[in-house]
Amino acid sequence: MATPPLLRLVPAMTPNSRLASQLPRRYSLQIACNVKPNASNNREGIIGIGADRVDVCVAAVPRNGEANAAVSRVIAQAFKVPKSDVEVIRGLKSRDKILRIISLDIGSQSEDEFIQQAHEKLKKALI
Repeated sequence: MATPPLLRLVPAMTPNSRLASQLPRRYSLQIACNVKPNASNNREGIIGIGADRVDVCVAAVPRNGEANAAVSRVIAQAFKVPKSDVEVIRGLKSRDKILRIISLDIGSQSEDEFIQQAHEKLKKALI
């Protein structure tokens, strides 16, 4: 099984209408993460960026979705989006997760430029 890419931009489904071509193109960004729960509060955040995943430390315990909510909050802060726009789509009970940021407007950038910009945001969020 091939490892998923670190960042993956997926076009959002658009309604089939004549107005759809006039709407801004929407995407969701998928981020592969490895979560380290039970970290100290002052160590919470993105601690590393590898070729195929982002390492995230969270103070929350892996119980009742607390660590999932915490990693969603860390990613939302890094990308400056509402935490309701970030969700865990794979790995709810695993340390290896794929998170999705929904409803992103990439504007006039190409998909590659947006991925590069997203990578820079992750680098700036490193602790």
